[in-house]
Amino acid sequence: MLHPALSDCPGHEFYKRDFTGAGGLFSVVFDGRYSPAQIDTFCESLELFSLGWSWGGAHSLVMPYNVASMRTAGQWPHRGTLVRFYIGLEAEADLRADMEQSLAALG
Repeated sequence: MLHPALSDCPGHEFYKRDFTGAGGLFSVVFDGRYSPAQIDTFCESLELFSLGWSWGGAHSLVMPYNVASMRTAGQWPHRGTLVRFYIGLEAEADLRADMEQSLAALG
């Protein structure tokens, strides 16, 4: 998982220096076992997350990215597809259950 509040995330030292709290925007890198089509199926299987971009709002969002194909400043250090999540105001238990049912669809 990529989130600056996590101690093993790149940039954590800046987070600790500059912030006193964390937000609901994070990313997960699915390893190379999963094809882009499988990741798309995962995202589309989510019932409480809409596909979309946002830096805030009330509704949870998800978006897959092929970062390696977009990066120009250097080589992307991760293998696999990045999926960006924004957590809205839905109940945590409901969001977790939604992610779990969608992960089960990956096999």
